[in-house]
Amino acid sequence: MTEDGGVLGNLPRSRPGRRSDKRAGSEAAPARSAPKPKPAAGPRRAAGAAAGEKPAPAPAPERAPDLVGDAVRTVTGIAGAGARVAGGVAREVLRRLPRR
Repeated sequence: MTEDGGVLGNLPRSRPGRRSDKRAGSEAAPARSAPKPKPAAGPRRAAGAAAGEKPAPAPAPERAPDLVGDAVRTVTGIAGAGARVAGGVAREVLRRLPRR
C-alpha cells in the first residue's frame, strides 16, 4: 500500500520518546512575585455591631395581596397539570394499541 499523504499523512509513525526543545525549559516553575496587598475592608459597620455579626437586611416593602394574580396562577397551574395527565394517558393508550 502506498502512502499518498491524505488526512493522516503529516502525523508521525510513532509517538516521540522525548519532548520538544521548546518545552525543555518549562519544567521548572517560574518564580512568583510577592502577593498584592488586599484592599481595605468594606463599608464601616454600625456603632453597636459586633465583629462577627452581619448587618441586618433591609425589611421588604409591604405589598397588598394580589388576589386576581394568585387566582390566575392557580388556574394555569391546574390546567397545566391536567394537560400533563391527559398527555400521559393518551401516550399510554396509544402505546397499547396494536400496530398493523
